[in-house]
Amino acid sequence: MVEIIGEAVLLNFPLRVWHRQQEYTHDLLREFQLLTSGRVADEPGSAHDVPAKLLAVADEFVTKYGAYSTRIAGERDAALLRGEVTMESTVPLPSETPALVASVRALLVEVEDYCRRGDLLTLAAPADVVALREWTLREMLRQFSGQPPTPWSGQLD
Repeated sequence: MVEIIGEAVLLNFPLRVWHRQQEYTHDLLREFQLLTSGRVADEPGSAHDVPAKLLAVADEFVTKYGAYSTRIAGERDAALLRGEVTMESTVPLPSETPALVASVRALLVEVEDYCRRGDLLTLAAPADVVALREWTLREMLRQFSGQPPTPWSGQLD
């Protein structure tokens, strides 16, 4: 069971950039699933270790945080459908937020390096997607430590 100790408030959250982030993530996960579909489970040193690791983390994330993610995505999708460009979005802060953010960042560095090798259809994440991801993780850490929210100041489209 996940212990949620509060929420981070993401002010001026850019919905269109988030939508591109969602599309990018879905494309990447789909390609990684194809790459690992014929892989033997305990085959260390494979060229597909990074995709397998990302998929395992994604499965674990869905198991632990899926209900929260579904609610958040629904709120953001509804705001997009209403024509909103930004919104105030809240995300739960589990007790393990600092460790979770550190592990997510480390894995995403591996994924980005893997994508830059050029062996995939999916390229490394676009700059606006990376900026949104980093701002979100920073805000989670800042607010976990008791600091006030800082609004998004990056691009909106």
